[in-house]
Amino acid sequence: MKHWEIEHAGELIRIEWNEAATFNLQTPIGGRWVDYHCFTCYGIETDQEALEHAFEALLIHRPSRLEEVA
Repeated sequence: MKHWEIEHAGELIRIEWNEAATFNLQTPIGGRWVDYHCFTCYGIETDQEALEHAFEALLIHRPSRLEEVA
């Protein structure tokens, strides 16, 4: 399992990847990382490819964006 902690659009986000196909986008709530979006993407071979797919998902599924849509 790999994790990347980044700041994106002013928010702290953790990307969790199982080094195969499954991703979790997480946000800190109450001192813990909580999943707010999970997705699957097959055929990833490198960490760079994983991050590229995760960043594409972040454009749509960041926590503040979800509040705007709700």
